[in-house]
Amino acid sequence: MIISPILGRPTIDKIHLKSFDFRVKTSNMLRGNISLDEQGRAEREKYYFNSSTINLTVEPDRQGKDCLKVFFNPNKVEHEQVLQECRRIGVDFPILESQVIRSDIERHQQLQQSLLSYHSIFNQALSGRTLKTTNNQSFRVGTGTIQIEIYDKSIQAKLKEPNIVRIESRYLKPNYLQKQGIYTLESLLNADTSKLMQLYIRPKDMYLSNLTKLQGNQAVEQLGNYISMYEQLHQTSSRPVTSFALNVCLNTLGIETALMINKAANITRNQRYNGRKQLLKIASGLSTPVQSDMVREILSYFNLAS
Repeated sequence: MIISPILGRPTIDKIHLKSFDFRVKTSNMLRGNISLDEQGRAEREKYYFNSSTINLTVEPDRQGKDCLKVFFNPNKVEHEQVLQECRRIGVDFPILESQVIRSDIERHQQLQQSLLSYHSIFNQALSGRTLKTTNNQSFRVGTGTIQIEIYDKSIQAKLKEPNIVRIESRYLKPNYLQKQGIYTLESLLNADTSKLMQLYIRPKDMYLSNLTKLQGNQAVEQLGNYISMYEQLHQTSSRPVTSFALNVCLNTLGIETALMINKAANITRNQRYNGRKQLLKIASGLSTPVQSDMVREILSYFNLAS
């Protein structure tokens, strides 16, 4: 798959399949691995095969019934190639009739800023009961069933174009997929763009539902704290605007919010005029983004017309 800097239609990025209807030839390329219980007795046997095309396992499920699981990336390999690879190593199964137990759906595009600059937006957009994982290159939120991950594809894939950011909606268990009529690989591959967008948008609505509000609003309590800090610095600091920009990390806060704080603060008219000039000057040197524009960029992932 070519990683384009322009936002395209949603694509299926990962698929996990499960099947009980499979056959393993006597002569096969599977490797074995025996798990032991606490007493050191053989508990269950697992066979596996990994290649650039597939990851495959054969092992008993919780009910003790042998189960085949196959993982592949449809952005890199067609399902016919997956089946050919399985047959080559000695495993055959009706791939289109297999159950989909996990699927990831993605869109990506080149953003104006580095991903780290958007982390404050993601934190403000959080909603619902979630588990969050953050580092400089990614932002993941959700549960063990469904989640959304945002990461820098340029860094991960070592691309020449910087700041190509991928947002993935991940269905880690089949429950939500089945509610949308996705049971088998065939039903997933037959899903049209509208269906994929429904699946793609759902995690955003669950865990980042405040995102839309950020286009024109900031948290009132947070703004109040910033305004108080700004006013206090005008009383205690010889360089209040510069000190404020350093304390709040202007590049993350955004010039639009900083100007709003300058306008709302209880300072003299002259201080407000000079403060605006200084903030704009500092922002020009930092290439500080406008938050509403950054929010609009993120929201574009969830708009098919983008």
